[in-house]
This record gives sequence, structure tokens and C-alpha cells, in this order.
Amino acid sequence: MSLSTRQILVLLLCTGGFITLLGQLNHGLSGFAVTLSAPGLLVTFAALRLSLKPGLILTLLTGLWLGAVSGGPLGFQAFPLVLAFCLLHHVRARLPREEILVGVVAAIFINLALFIVAASTRLNSLPDPASGALRLLVDLVASQLATALLGPWFLALQARSLEFVGAAPPALRRLV
Repeated sequence: MSLSTRQILVLLLCTGGFITLLGQLNHGLSGFAVTLSAPGLLVTFAALRLSLKPGLILTLLTGLWLGAVSGGPLGFQAFPLVLAFCLLHHVRARLPREEILVGVVAAIFINLALFIVAASTRLNSLPDPASGALRLLVDLVASQLATALLGPWFLALQARSLEFVGAAPPALRRLV
């Protein structure tokens, strides 16, 4: 099995675990009418540390997985994730991409951008857009806090998982 295939499979398993964990958190928070989403965390590691082809494949599969879980139209989650991946991958040479803090901040900004795109497409379909906008604001604040709190753990989980199976990218191998 090639290095990039192992990277994709291991990170897809990490992503699946994280999506499941986030789903359980959302189930627990459903009584408070708060929904957490952290798509920025699902894109950041691949965009900052993987090469283009495996990162793009991983992001596309992640977007399709999220689309299947959310029940939206095919590609509704995948296209914005792939676009965010491409933008972050393009500017990663200017960033100290091995730093966890940089990854978390990038995930927060990607989260914000993806949340605004998703909210702007859904806000007009709500029965009362004013109260819907307030709910979206609460969800955004909660999601950003969750991204900031869970981000270091999830990025480290991805790095250590790749190291464990011997599929760490060259930049990551130098750090360990």
C-alpha cells in the first residue's frame, strides 16, 4: 500500500471518529437547541501538511461523508470543503504549518467562512429569518469555541495516527 493511500485511510478513520464524536456532542446539546459544526478542523490538517493529491482526495471523501450524514444534496458539503482546502493549501507556504496554534487559527477562519456560506444559502428558507439568524449566531459562537477547544486534540490525533502507521509526511517526520 502506498504512502498516500495509508495517509488517506488513516485520516479518513480519524475524520469518521471526529464526525461521530461531534454527532454525539450535538445529541447531548439538542436540549439547548445548539448545534456544533467544525468543518474547518476536517480540512486544516490535510491542507497544511499533506501533498495536494492525497489531501484533495481526503477532503473530497470527507465532504461526501458529511453530505451523507447531513442529508443535503450531493456535493453540498464537498464543494465548499474542497474550495477551502485549495485556498489553504495555496497559502500554506507562507505559514508555519507545523505549529498546532496555526492549524487551530486556520480551522477557526475556515469554520467561519464555511458557516457564513452555509448560513447564507439556508437563511431564506427559514420561516422566520430574524430568529433563525439569532440561532445561527449562537451556533457559530458555540462552533468556534468547540473548534478552539477540540482543535489541538484533533490535529495531534491526526499527526500521531500517521506517525503510528508510518505514514507521516516528511515535514512531520522531522519534528518527531
